[in-house]
Amino acid sequence: MNHTKEKTSLGDFLSGLDPITILMAVISSGFGFVLVYSSVYATLNPDTLLTSSIKVMIVTVLTTIVGIIAALILSMINYEIISKLWPLIAAGCVLLMIITFFFGTGPEDRPDARSWLKFGRITIQTSEFLKIGFIISFSYHLDLVKDNINRIKNIIPLVIHGLIPIGLVVMTGDAGSALIFLFMFIGMLFFAKINLRYFVAGICAIIVAFMSAWKLDIINGLQRTRIEALFFPEQFKDVMYQQTNGKIALGSGGLFGQGYLQGKLTQSGAVPVNESDMILTVAGEEFGYIGAMAVILLLAVLMIRITRIGLKSRDNVGYLMCTGISVMLFAQVLVNVGMELSLLPCIGITLPLFSSGGSSSLSIYILLGIVLSVYRYSKAQKVSLFYKY
Repeated sequence: MNHTKEKTSLGDFLSGLDPITILMAVISSGFGFVLVYSSVYATLNPDTLLTSSIKVMIVTVLTTIVGIIAALILSMINYEIISKLWPLIAAGCVLLMIITFFFGTGPEDRPDARSWLKFGRITIQTSEFLKIGFIISFSYHLDLVKDNINRIKNIIPLVIHGLIPIGLVVMTGDAGSALIFLFMFIGMLFFAKINLRYFVAGICAIIVAFMSAWKLDIINGLQRTRIEALFFPEQFKDVMYQQTNGKIALGSGGLFGQGYLQGKLTQSGAVPVNESDMILTVAGEEFGYIGAMAVILLLAVLMIRITRIGLKSRDNVGYLMCTGISVMLFAQVLVNVGMELSLLPCIGITLPLFSSGGSSSLSIYILLGIVLSVYRYSKAQKVSLFYKY
C-alpha cells in the first residue's frame, strides 16, 4: 500500500514538471559547461590542483547542480505562497544590497564597484538575488492594483518600487545590472497592460535623465569612456580591444567553426573574460555560425516557453512572475549579445545559463523553479508539498 502511494506521488511529481523548460535549461547549462571549459582550457595547470581556471569550472558545475535541485523543490511549492512571502524576500534582498554597499568588493580594475560579497572562499553577486526579490514583489504589487493600474495614485508607488532596486544597484557601482532592472521594470509594466502614454512619458524622462547625467559628468570614468568608444573606436582602441577581438573571433568561425578547443583567439586569451561576458565568441569561433545560433535558439525557446506558461497561468500573479522572468532573460541576452557585437558598451552582463558565474546560474534556476510551480499549480496537480487538492 505504501509502495503504491510512493509510486503515485513520484508520478504526480514528474507529471507536474514542464519538460520543455527543464530540457532547454539543462541543455543550455550543458552547452555552457562545454564553452566555459574551452575558454579556460589553455590556462589549466596540471601541476596545480586548484587554479583559478579549475575553480571557475567547479563553481559553475556545483551552482548549476544546486540550482536544479532548488528549482525542483520550488516546483512543489505553490507559487501563491511564494508571492505572499514577498515582504520577507524583498527585505532580505534589500538588506543584502545594503551590506554589499558597505562591505562589498569589486575587481582590481574597478575599485569603484562594490558588487560582490565575500563569505570566506565564497563570493556572491547580490544583485542577482535582488532580481528574484524584485520579480516576486513587483508582480504582487502589480496584481494589487491591476483593476486601477492606470490611475496616477497607483503609478507613482509603482515607479518608486522600480527605482528602489535600480538605485541600490547603482550605489554599488554596477551600471550593467541597473540597466537590466530598468528593462525588467518597463517590461513588467508592459505585460501588466499599463497605458501607452506612461511609456512615452517614461522614455522621454529616461532620455532627459541620461542627457543631463552626461552633461553634468555624472556618467564618468570607465563607463563614459566605453560609451564614447562605441562612436569613436579608432580613438579608443585599448578600450575596444575586448569587443574588437570578440567580433573577429565570432566571424572567424565561419559556418561550422574551427573545432572544439581549436579556436585561435579563444585559446590564446586574445578575448579577455571570454568565460563570462564574451562567452558567445567561444561558440562562434569553435562551433561557427551554427553553434552561435544554437545558443540563441536555446534561450529563445526557453523564453517563449516561460511566457506561454505565464499566459496559461491560473491567475495574474503567476502570469506576471513568468513574464517578468522572461523579460529578465531577454534583457540579459539582448545586452550581452549587443556588447559582443559592439552595438552596446561593455558593461559586464553575462549570457544566461551559458556564462560562468555561480550567482547568476543559481538565481536563474531559482526563478525557473517559480516558473515550474506556476506550471504545476495551474494544472491543478493533486500532490503538493503542503496540501492535497
